[in-house]
Amino acid sequence: MSALRTAVAAVAMLAGVATLGTAAVASDAHLTDSQYIAAAHCQGLFDSHSLGPVDASGINSLVKSEGAYRTPDVLDRADNAKTDAMGKASRAGALARSGLVAERDGACQVWAKAGNAGTASR
Repeated sequence: MSALRTAVAAVAMLAGVATLGTAAVASDAHLTDSQYIAAAHCQGLFDSHSLGPVDASGINSLVKSEGAYRTPDVLDRADNAKTDAMGKASRAGALARSGLVAERDGACQVWAKAGNAGTASR
């Protein structure tokens, strides 16, 4: 039950960050450091083979382009967030895995869509 609570809390947190992210991306401004780290977390979920295949091109494009504006400490925190998300996904049981898939396919979509929109306009 604890894994489910953790997954639900993560989804709720990312939903809030995703809402903020939409405004930042819509105005063509760069992401804040916390938004960038949240996007890197989602990138880890997209890149995790244990959650099933998905198109990660949008989120990969966003994280790559936004990474150019980050300091080394923020890049390290983002890398840790991505690695942690991939680790959680690889160790997750069925219930936790479904929560992570819901997060990836729900709250994380704002970053994937922002990356696709950014590559289309650049």
